[in-house]
Amino acid sequence: MNKNLSQIKVLVAEDNEVNKLLIKRMLQHLGITYDVALTGNEVLQLINDNDYDAVLMDIQMPDKNGIDATIEVRNLTSDKKKNIPIIALTANGLKGEEKKYEAVGMNGYLTKPFKENELKEILTAIVLNKQNLFTNTQNNSETNSQKLYDLTLVNELAQGNTDFIKNLSQIFIDTIPATCKELLIEVEKENWLQAGKLAHKLKSTIDTMQIAEIKNDIRLIESNGTTGNNVVIIPTLAKKVDRIINEVAKQLKDEFNL
Repeated sequence: MNKNLSQIKVLVAEDNEVNKLLIKRMLQHLGITYDVALTGNEVLQLINDNDYDAVLMDIQMPDKNGIDATIEVRNLTSDKKKNIPIIALTANGLKGEEKKYEAVGMNGYLTKPFKENELKEILTAIVLNKQNLFTNTQNNSETNSQKLYDLTLVNELAQGNTDFIKNLSQIFIDTIPATCKELLIEVEKENWLQAGKLAHKLKSTIDTMQIAEIKNDIRLIESNGTTGNNVVIIPTLAKKVDRIINEVAKQLKDEFNL
């Protein structure tokens, strides 16, 4: 049976008394059942002990922040619990911050202060419609029409030699997607050190082709794979890198008729 919002149960992770009161009031208006956690450790305990349809996760909390708590949730053994939708609640509206939330496996975010209708909309999208707002910010036609690379550096090196540019593009098509596949295989095997090495191998090409969409992602895979820290974010990042690289290969084929 499909649920509506009045049938779901959420966990509110928020230690600020004013914010907590406001969120509780919104949830009451929407007829949503909720529990409240004041710390990151309480979040993990309540998720282990109960079933929730979503978590409203404050980023700044005592003892364990929302990022670290999310990483631990995504590492739980229970498939149901580790895949619970998590919505970041943040007072930081800086552009680019959302990439941190996406990287650890969150499904969307709200910037405080937010309105009741905004809370309703995001819960409807993520919980009822099973959307991940980080992967649905652009539809496929928008992605396909936007060039994901910039050949400024390559053109400077080529000095007008179009054959050189076409040859380099063909080498990219023939080798880089294959390296991404290797990366996915090593990630699947949880061979984080090798994943870091493959990310390092890809990094220079991504920089040369100025593929801005994954410039930071490939560095996170490299550093976390090498150190073994926060490896839970690597699978998500590796899949994104693979998707973007394959799209770049398609765009290069189209641009140069390869």
